[in-house]
Amino acid sequence: MATSRLDAMRRDCRLVARVVSAEIFAATLDLGTRLPPDLFRARMVCIPILISVTRDQIDRTIRGVDPGRGPSINAIAASLDLPFETARRNVQRMVECGWLRISDLGGVALPDPMPEALGHWCRDLDSLLPRAAARIARLSSAAERFHLVHGCDKAAMLGALDLFLVMASTSSLFDQRFSDLLLIHFVCNASVAHLNSDAPGAAPFARRETVPTSDDRAFIPLARIADTTGASRSTVYRIVSQCVAAQVFERRGNAVRASVPFLSSPLYAEALERVAGRTATLFSRLERHRCGAGCAELDAALDGGVATARAMPAPRVTTDGAVVPGTMASWAYPA
Repeated sequence: MATSRLDAMRRDCRLVARVVSAEIFAATLDLGTRLPPDLFRARMVCIPILISVTRDQIDRTIRGVDPGRGPSINAIAASLDLPFETARRNVQRMVECGWLRISDLGGVALPDPMPEALGHWCRDLDSLLPRAAARIARLSSAAERFHLVHGCDKAAMLGALDLFLVMASTSSLFDQRFSDLLLIHFVCNASVAHLNSDAPGAAPFARRETVPTSDDRAFIPLARIADTTGASRSTVYRIVSQCVAAQVFERRGNAVRASVPFLSSPLYAEALERVAGRTATLFSRLERHRCGAGCAELDAALDGGVATARAMPAPRVTTDGAVVPGTMASWAYPA
């Protein structure tokens, strides 16, 4: 019997989640490099808030629905599992920097026109899902189930934003805040990033029940984690210490990697299957999409009503943790 895309992605959930997580993390770092300097130190909190508001507004624009008041600060805090005061304080920072606004009805919305840097970042997202699909197909034994055929860049952009929220939703499984979970995801994926460019090496580590061997899981230096994520050294040490105590990480000197008990745990497998299953759903939604007036309206919103040149390719993270503008996916697929 033929295997559906959903079944194939759930079966190869480690592969799907590894590739998708690498793309999401690279794009998250990219957005951080485009934020104003005043938001740089708070970007681990500002980025998920900004993505949540941007996704809501782009979805409404594509569907031709009145954007309304926008989500409240309380709703944003609840959806991202942030303390209300943390969400309020960082929303206010982004309002002062011109990256968000408070609507007349009290909700949080994007300014009109949206910041040029944010519009360029959104445009770069339209290649994230097709690139991930092509990479998964190359590494999978069921390549035909992972091919993605789509025609609308705006729908692909919305799908990529949805994937950010899918990744954020896994925090509920581990009782972790999104910012903490982002660091855990980074360690889990950076330690096996080489598998994303090695088809023969990736095949044994695609399924839920398989865990990469010790030789295939690199230790990630704490300094690299801090430099890459932008988190302070004290924050990294706090999260790492908690993860080591909970057997999420194993530590060797000043470097860590995900532990076998964590990688083989039912909760982690459930998170992988959630990401893989939602990715399959997003692929199907993207293929069914038919452009309407909202897609043209979104073009104008992204460009501030004026046609602009396409943004440069997004940055990559080098092996020493530096963010290099202009090459988003390269860190996830090292040569």
